[in-house]
Amino acid sequence: MNPVVASSLVSVGKNLLDKVTSPSPNLPQPKSTSFSEELNGVTATENTLSRKELQEEFLQAPAVQSFLEKDTGDTLYLEQRADGSMQILSSSGKTLILKEGSEACSTAKKFFQTCLNEQTQLSDNRVNTVEIKV
Repeated sequence: MNPVVASSLVSVGKNLLDKVTSPSPNLPQPKSTSFSEELNGVTATENTLSRKELQEEFLQAPAVQSFLEKDTGDTLYLEQRADGSMQILSSSGKTLILKEGSEACSTAKKFFQTCLNEQTQLSDNRVNTVEIKV
């Protein structure tokens, strides 16, 4: 037998034996909280507004107010875009894009998500779109 191969086999055997017989490291024990407590901790928000309050706050945003003054449509459609911004489409065909990071976009996202969660004010004609009667 080749001495190099023999020494490699002995070394591999020694490493394997050391790993098997060495004590396992002390792992920290997980906290003993129930799933519902963890879920409540994650989903709890500081000041939760109702859907109606969020809609009013959204419609009072300066960018949206300016858009509504110029628009003649009676229905708005609120959509979330792939880049994180929000888009308002009017029944008259005009659009407004609320840039990601703006206060109006943040409020629109909260309102949009609340409507999706509650399954209310969703458009029958457009998928994943919130319909607002003005």
